Amino acid sequence: MFGPASKDNAVEWVKIIIFAVAVAALIRWPLIEPFKIPSGSMEPTLHGDERLGRGDRVFVNKWIYGVRYPFMKKRIWYGEDPQRWDIVVFKNPEPNAAHGTLVKRIVGMPGEEIQIRNGRIYANGKALELPPSMPDIHYTSAGVYGVWSDPEHAIVPQGHYLVCGDNSGNSKDGRYFGWLPNENILGRVACIWFPPPRWRDFTGFTSTWWWATLVTAVALFVFWRLFIGRSVHLRTGVDDTVKAGDHVMLNRAAYGLPMPFTNLRFSRGREPQRGEIVVYRPPSGGDHEFLVGRVAGLPREQVNMDDGRLTIDGAPVVTQPELRFTPADGAAPYGRSKSKEYSLVPEGHYFIVAENGADNLDSRSLGWIPRRDVVGSAKLVWWPLSHARRLVPW
Repeated sequence: MFGPASKDNAVEWVKIIIFAVAVAALIRWPLIEPFKIPSGSMEPTLHGDERLGRGDRVFVNKWIYGVRYPFMKKRIWYGEDPQRWDIVVFKNPEPNAAHGTLVKRIVGMPGEEIQIRNGRIYANGKALELPPSMPDIHYTSAGVYGVWSDPEHAIVPQGHYLVCGDNSGNSKDGRYFGWLPNENILGRVACIWFPPPRWRDFTGFTSTWWWATLVTAVALFVFWRLFIGRSVHLRTGVDDTVKAGDHVMLNRAAYGLPMPFTNLRFSRGREPQRGEIVVYRPPSGGDHEFLVGRVAGLPREQVNMDDGRLTIDGAPVVTQPELRFTPADGAAPYGRSKSKEYSLVPEGHYFIVAENGADNLDSRSLGWIPRRDVVGSAKLVWWPLSHARRLVPW
């Protein structure tokens, strides 16, 4: 039911995995990275639990404050300045801490005199109002930074911030380990992405038309890829129209709506037409996951290829331009023998040939191709661009 294993298929999977890992690394370094909440210090905003499958997972926007050099605290360039009430992920400045990476909320800005008393935060003597998006937090006067009134523990140095957990009474945060340097900040928490019932956007991006456009585009692409089309890199060719190494775009729904990841179909669709270029799976497996050729013989037709010319039920097939097929060797009996076993196309099968099939990678040696193994109709060559062209039947 699933596609046969092959050496080419294995190599292609290795390439895909290497490419995926490289892309993931490039995304995680400067753009966005997932992070698991390790503790309950940000309750109720973020649920934390170290156990497997527990705790919120968040995406961290690493681009917004500027990109850091890999494995270093120094930034290549600086982006936006962190803002009060931002939820940030950062490297713990406390040496030998149980958690090397933490998530907290910025409450004190550079140059401010911060005091925490009576459950509230005071900046330069003025009580701060919590934004509507935040829970009603009672900040405890634990620790020393932002609590003691001497300048060393009350005035936030330039380039530094005071960070606190929303679960103030159960959070070891900046009140204990001190002012957080900008260089320690990895990025801003953008959203909770797992578990699904906990989904939450902290940026407001999901309310914009950009988000709606992105989701629509992704949904359409996934639907198209699963049910309509796909690109196939061919290891074999047909003729000068489709060569080995070409990337062709298929219409997979032409012969019925495909069932993803199988060679089954939800609906039957139309029948392949004579002269149509199709991509199919070799019925016996082999070294190739996909082959390409033209449909030459239809079900219940008697086919013969005499001296490189195709005849159907004894009548020659006229092609535009006129084609002569490379003669097959003696090990390729289909379409050569007069016996019905090798000349009469069975019901539900097709005789598919490549005009340059000297290596016998077509129906002359593989036999009749079942309809279920015909992946789709090849519509165009899209890569390389120098060979891009629309594909038409004979």
